[in-house]
Amino acid sequence: MAFHPVRIGLIGCGTQAHVHFRGLQSLGRDRAIVTALCDLDQKRLTEAAALWPEARTSADYRDMLDGDGLDLVIIATMPNSHHQMALASLDAGAHILCEKPFMMHAGEAEEVLSKAEQLKLQVQLGTNMRYLPSSQHARRLMESKEIGKPVYIKAWGCHTAPPVWAPHYHLATSGGGVLASTLVHTLDLAMWVALSPNPISVSASTSRLFPTKRGPKVQSHVHEHYDAEDLIGGFIRFDDGSYCALEGNWCSEVTDFHSFQITAERGTITGSPYSVRIDREGEVEDITPSLQADNWSESIWSQDADIIEKLRRGERWGLQNARQLLNLQKVIDACYESARKGREILI
Repeated sequence: MAFHPVRIGLIGCGTQAHVHFRGLQSLGRDRAIVTALCDLDQKRLTEAAALWPEARTSADYRDMLDGDGLDLVIIATMPNSHHQMALASLDAGAHILCEKPFMMHAGEAEEVLSKAEQLKLQVQLGTNMRYLPSSQHARRLMESKEIGKPVYIKAWGCHTAPPVWAPHYHLATSGGGVLASTLVHTLDLAMWVALSPNPISVSASTSRLFPTKRGPKVQSHVHEHYDAEDLIGGFIRFDDGSYCALEGNWCSEVTDFHSFQITAERGTITGSPYSVRIDREGEVEDITPSLQADNWSESIWSQDADIIEKLRRGERWGLQNARQLLNLQKVIDACYESARKGREILI
């Protein structure tokens, strides 16, 4: 059976795109080749084209899609553009890898996933943390039932400054602040390791600490547009009886930290630094394995390599499904609704 290189179009040629570029180049052009590039910024577009001289370039994603057939489109823009870009990519016959956050709300997510199913195309969110060596081990451990069923989950993502290098702080562009833009990574990972239960209710509160905190260190244009939450506390109930506490903070005085912890019936998994401890006959035993160190960029490259190889072989992507993707979006939506209304939201 002959396997051909996957033809890739990339929309958005900023920092995240260049992480993808490094991974794609390492695969070799017999496996993957970028044949189309799109960005509104001519400088970024020119820099990307220097890496992929055979790629056609455009400032309009619709023009980019209106050319030679693409097998895969990677969407690496802000989420306010994801919905239309995803629908257009599916109409062009391409599978989609979309960076987080996925969509502005669950209605957009449902429309994209429904169209993909109708067209027999695949959509994956950039849940690259699932590819970390520790994450893979943790999921296998939970599946094995060695430490029992998950009972209580904690997920947190706290930073000493808001991510002002992109408009994550502007709701009309980002769809949400600390939850949708950064905490989403750890939330997705924690839910996945805990065997992807379905959320049934959410309660959350949000605050904005900027510019009282960090204001003097940030440029004036950020002050003009900063309207997202930078602090959140939340609580999620799942259909398997487990429950989850969330904390996200962009103005923490503590050193940057993000991780998760799952308390199961017979043990505890901690995400970073990775550890596994189990109760054996009343004694706590450390059963943390020796693993390759987690690396964020390498997890993205592993993600890209996995989905590209499966496309080449005509296989389904297996590390994420539409139910998990939609559940994540519904939790984010419900957190924001709960914070607005001041009450628990049923999903």
